Formats: sequence, C-alpha cells, structure tokens
Amino acid sequence: MLCLNILPDAESCSRPQPPAGGKAGQQKRQALNLIVVPNHQKKGKRSDFLQYEKLRPEEIYIPDNDIVTVTYMGKVTEITHMTAHNSKPRSIKVSADEYMVTETGEVKKYANKSENRSQSESSIRKTMRRIRELIQTNVTDPKKVRWITLTYRENMTDTKRLYEDFRRFNQRFIYQLTSCGIEKPSYIGSAEAQGRGSYHWHCLYIWKNSPAPFIHNDAFADLWGHGFTKIKALKDTDNIANYLMCYLTDVEIAPELKGYFPEDMLKEITSDQQKKSVVKGGRLHMYPANFNIIRHSNDIKYPEKVKMPYKEALQSVKGKRLKYETAFRMTDGEDFENIVDRKEYIDQDFQTSEGGKNI
Repeated sequence: MLCLNILPDAESCSRPQPPAGGKAGQQKRQALNLIVVPNHQKKGKRSDFLQYEKLRPEEIYIPDNDIVTVTYMGKVTEITHMTAHNSKPRSIKVSADEYMVTETGEVKKYANKSENRSQSESSIRKTMRRIRELIQTNVTDPKKVRWITLTYRENMTDTKRLYEDFRRFNQRFIYQLTSCGIEKPSYIGSAEAQGRGSYHWHCLYIWKNSPAPFIHNDAFADLWGHGFTKIKALKDTDNIANYLMCYLTDVEIAPELKGYFPEDMLKEITSDQQKKSVVKGGRLHMYPANFNIIRHSNDIKYPEKVKMPYKEALQSVKGKRLKYETAFRMTDGEDFENIVDRKEYIDQDFQTSEGGKNI
C-alpha cells in the first residue's frame, strides 16, 4: 500500500493529550472541534437527506435475471444491483433555494441548505465515487504513475488561488518534461482541506506510453515555489483510490480520543507501517458547499457503464478476483427505500517496477 507522511494538521490532532482540565482540556476540546458529526448522522430528528444503513452483503439475494449496472474501469470491474430504479427524477431544481416535486408540481424551498459538504451526503457520495472511478479507470500500471503533494508555507485559504497556482505549476512542469524529451502526462488532482482552513493539493500524474520519470524533489519544489512538496512512486495501484479517499474525507485522531465518537464513525488504517484511528468523513465539514474537489486533464478516460442481467454480469468477471463487496439501504424517512449491493472485481496482473528517465 502507498504510504504518505502525515500532514501538519493530522499530526497536531494525533499528539498524546494531557488530562482534561484547564488549558489542556481546552486544547483537547479544540482538537475535537475539528471533527463535526455530519447532519445525516445526528439522532433525534428526521434528516432532510437520504439516510444510509449498512447491510451484510452475504444476506442479499439477487435473481439471475435482475438488471445490474456493470462498470468497466481499467483493470477493475464493478457490478451494482439496486432494488429501486428511478425512470425520472423525484424533484427538479428550480433555483438555488427552491425545487419542484415532479409528482405534484409543487414548488418547495430547500430545508437546512448545506453550509458545507458534510451536510449533503448524496453530493459527497457522487463526488467520491467519481474520483474513485476516474482513478481506477486511468491508473492501471504503477510504473507509469507519480503521486504528488503540494503545500503552502502560509495558511493559504483561497480556493481560486489554489487552482490558479496549480494551473501555472502544471504549465511549468509540462514545459520542463517536454524540454527533456519526456512524454506529457495526464493528471487527476484534488484539493485536501486542512483543519486550520488552508488547503493542500494532491495529484496523480499518469504517463500513458512510457514509465514515469524519476524526479528529484528539490527540482519539483523549485517548480512549485510555494512551500513543501512530495513526490512518490506507486507500489500498489490496487489501493491508491482508497488511499486518496481517506486523505480527502477522513481525519486521524489520537487513541485517547476514540471514546468520544460512535464506533460506526471510526476505522483503523495502516500508514507508514503503523496502525492509526481515523474518523470517517471527519474532514468533509472543512469543504465549503459547492466546492469542486476534483480537477483533471482533458485526456482522462471515463469508465464505461453497461446494463445487463446479473447472470451475464457474473460471466463477464470470470477469472477476476472479488476484491470488495458492500451493501446498504437508502431511505428518506418516508416512503422511499433502495437496497444497493456493489461488488468490485479486479485483474490479478498488477505489477511493481522501476521508473523511466531522470529529470
């Protein structure tokens, strides 16, 4: 698995904390305040968004003739079955504040309009799935990929500047590559929000026809010019999508803080050969509403989606390894229910090898 260094805000949250009380207690509360429980997980009143309940995949029965969606993403094939299929939307957006119910024609105002991305779970899930699908479709050979991290010396909170700085950096980087006779790469980039309000930038550079060059980090930092940089080769394309999702959505916490969170909000990960605890979705409240988390070059491929009977879909993944399976129930607290089963299969020919030219 790809291992990345813990970034400054994560380090500050993971330091051992002194006993509560006085200034020490205030510091602990400040660390906890970085983690906001998403609106859909609050108990005591009905959510205005879809609610999700985890199910056991082995207890889900799918008839052979049921139609499923098969998504082809490079070396990954995903089979998704849903019990509810919408032939038309249940509502249509009228303005920034209003929507129309298609069944009745009634125009209503949005309730509890999102102030950050953690309060719009449907939007978040779509964005994260889109990032995962793009990575799995385009990152198929680790020797042709480099993972980069770009940071700022100061507490940089301007998202427009973030994108403009990356655009200019990318131009300089491509010029440097082509000047050395190296192929221009594609890229998939994403912003990572920090607890103090600033942003980092993560990017996957992908070379299609040649191994990725070895790039000295000092030269890379000079091209960026705004702060710390890190560039890494990939060792395992099988997990890179999951790793990036973790960086964009989860927040690491110290072991003594685990008791402050429900068990279903916590998970254990291994980073730099150490086990760590993270709060699932703890970073999402740091992104402003309608914030575009992802950017990519124009030549990035999109996944291919095909509908077919379940029995035929299983035939299409013969010889592949079942990597992951999940199932969950979506409800709106009233009359809508949809049970989703998702299986992910992967080729067994992932390899790790050395890179190409030096620059």
